[in-house]
Amino acid sequence: MSPDGENAIERMHRDHGRMLEMIERIRSECGQRNKMDSCGNCQAPNRPVCQGNIDQLIRGFVEATLKHCLIESMFMDDRVPAAHRIAHNQSHMDIAHQLKSIRVVLSACGNYVQAIEGVERIHENLLAHFRDFDEPLESYLAENTLAHQGA
Repeated sequence: MSPDGENAIERMHRDHGRMLEMIERIRSECGQRNKMDSCGNCQAPNRPVCQGNIDQLIRGFVEATLKHCLIESMFMDDRVPAAHRIAHNQSHMDIAHQLKSIRVVLSACGNYVQAIEGVERIHENLLAHFRDFDEPLESYLAENTLAHQGA
């Protein structure tokens, strides 16, 4: 496999790990989630700090996830079959819409508990995306690289 294919796959793995770590940090930031469905009910004295931390973490997660989707789309340029590229990019759009809905919740009502629940739903969708789209992409990249080496 050429360095380009190896680097692309390595980059995807690194990004996936980073996104999953960010999700864990977001989840761990609120210790009251299982006790209430809204930050408005939280009596914790550090609620503004907690909300600020969650907001920053979610912003970073949204940015990292969208950037990752863009980079993956660039990797697919002409290296994968059109059907996979179209379906893969549609999955990216679905993830982007979910990310947008989290930001809308935060902007509309500032309910960080609900936003964290949205991040958890995205977590499940990202795991499915990694399995259903990124693993095949890795195979396409590896196959394409091997084919170019043999030429």
